[in-house]
Amino acid sequence: MIVEKNKTQQNTGESVSGATEITQVNPMTQAYNAVREILETIKEDPNDPDSPQYFKTIKIDNGQLSRIKNNKWNKEYSIAFPAIFIHFIDVNFLVGQSNIAEGKGVMRIHYVLNRLNNSDDVVETEIFEMFSRINAAIQDQKMKYPALSRRFQLAYWDQPLSFDDGLQQLWIDYDIWFTDYTAQSDRNYVETHIVIPPFTDHSDQEEENRNGHEDHKDPTFDEQSGFVIPE
Repeated sequence: MIVEKNKTQQNTGESVSGATEITQVNPMTQAYNAVREILETIKEDPNDPDSPQYFKTIKIDNGQLSRIKNNKWNKEYSIAFPAIFIHFIDVNFLVGQSNIAEGKGVMRIHYVLNRLNNSDDVVETEIFEMFSRINAAIQDQKMKYPALSRRFQLAYWDQPLSFDDGLQQLWIDYDIWFTDYTAQSDRNYVETHIVIPPFTDHSDQEEENRNGHEDHKDPTFDEQSGFVIPE
C-alpha cells in the first residue's frame, strides 16, 4: 500500500499574512530584478527624494545600444538617456545540473550618461560621481534582497572611449554568487510512505496513518518468511 502526500520543493519563501508562500525562481532573474529596483531609487537630485528618477532606461543588455549607434537602418525604439544596461558574463556552475547548482559569475552594469558638455571643468568628473552613487545605492540596499545577500561584491570599473554623440558609456562589474534550485533533481519531490504487510503495517506508522487503516491480518509473517527448499 502506498500513501502519497504531495509537497512542493521549497526553494524560497516569502511571508504572506503569516504563511509561507513557496515559489521556484531563477537566481539570475532575481538578481537582475533586485539591482534594477535599487537603481530606480537613484534620483536626479540626491537631496530630494521626490525628484525624478535619474536613469530613464534600465534594461537587460542585448546589444540594443550598439545597434542604435552603429546601424543607420536601425528600426528599434529610441532609448531614453541616461540609461543602464545589465548583463551577466562568465557564469559558471560548480556542480552538475542534477543537483543544487552553486553558481558564480559577474554582473556587468553598463551605465551611459548623455552630458553634451562632458569636457567642462565642472562636469567632467560626473562619470566618477555617478559610479559612487550607483555603488553606494547597491551597497546600502543589497542586504534587503536574498539574491544579493550571499555575495555581491564590487570588482571592476572601466571607461570605454569608443562612443561619441555626447554619450559616455562606463562599466561596473560585480562578482555574484548564487544558488540555483531550478534544475534540482528532487524539485518535484513527493513524500511517499510504503506499507508492505506483514513486514511493515499501518501500526508501524501511527503518526502517518491519518486515515485510520487497520493492520492486515493476512498473510501472516510465518507464511511469507522462511526458506524454500526445492524438491
